[in-house]
Amino acid sequence: MAEMDPITIYARSGDGASNSHREAVARRVLKHFEAASPATLDARAICYLDYEDATWLRCEFGRANRGIHWPIRGKGLICWPQYMWDKVSDISITGEVSWPYDCIIYLHGSTCETDIGLTLTLAHELQHFVQYAISRPLWAVHTLLSNLPGLPKDNLQGWKDFPLEKEARVVAKRIAEKLFGADPVSDYIKGMIDAHLTDGDAIDWAFIQGINCSLSYDATEETKHLVRLYKRELSELQKTLSSPRDADISGVNLDDWEN
Repeated sequence: MAEMDPITIYARSGDGASNSHREAVARRVLKHFEAASPATLDARAICYLDYEDATWLRCEFGRANRGIHWPIRGKGLICWPQYMWDKVSDISITGEVSWPYDCIIYLHGSTCETDIGLTLTLAHELQHFVQYAISRPLWAVHTLLSNLPGLPKDNLQGWKDFPLEKEARVVAKRIAEKLFGADPVSDYIKGMIDAHLTDGDAIDWAFIQGINCSLSYDATEETKHLVRLYKRELSELQKTLSSPRDADISGVNLDDWEN
């Protein structure tokens, strides 16, 4: 097991050599986040690299799903497989169970079969963790945007159109190009486009192919633009989704996101 506080990597497999290789690739990805992220993140995450695919997760998020960042906020896993619980929970000598992680990052086994595929997905989901850890209000506004009634809208056709999702794609491609070179990454993405697992997946990979990683992207400003467009709907949605268990959403002041 390899650790970069506050991020822990765990590779599940009976093949020790495969474990070591995947963990080594993951550590290379983490080094880029060490340099770009704050020294201290007010959250902890475990990156779970599986050796098989979670069918139930694909049923929930679509057959093209390759991984997920899931805030569990220091609580249990609910619907996650039992075999994952011992890696996500701590059991004291008295038998008391604690949940030290705020988030889980999960990658399917098939996602980890190639180094570039692992890197693109892990970097994408790690960027979501950083977003969650350092800018909870921005994360909460994005949660509201992704739950807007009437989606898709003209300027929100798919995940790539949401600011935090676009930022995650930019960061993931930038890191992959640094680790493996622009041409191999481009070839990998072309292969994913040609595979055409779903129409939406092919469109998303084509979008990633067109990203110029040398250009900066301001997710906050893009989010402000969307708040200005949909403030009335967001305000009504906030009333519906607010609850004592999710203080992030209830604590958002949409007026602050119009300026």
